[in-house]
Amino acid sequence: MKADIIDYLGKYEDGVLVLLSINYNDNFTEGTFYYSDKILSLTVDMSIESDLGMPIEFWEGYRDLLESILKRVVPYNEIINRLDEIDFSNYFNKKDDTTFGEEIDDSDINI
Repeated sequence: MKADIIDYLGKYEDGVLVLLSINYNDNFTEGTFYYSDKILSLTVDMSIESDLGMPIEFWEGYRDLLESILKRVVPYNEIINRLDEIDFSNYFNKKDDTTFGEEIDDSDINI
């Protein structure tokens, strides 16, 4: 498994979120890498974890993969103040037009 950096998405909760391209068995998917001065986190496509038969964190090559990513990202202390906060509001509907069923008149309820 190999990961390449696609883009630095921005700053989130005092950490850096990075978009990755993940090559596993000659198939490419995307993943994310989150790092701060205290935390590291890697997410991969569910198809990879399904193929591995386990969460990525339990895979024997996980530590080596994290180390290879860490060698290529800009060090946390150098990049954290150069990034903007990620605005997740663009990814969610501002107006929720969801309806769950028909409206019920209170007079239709018999107790």
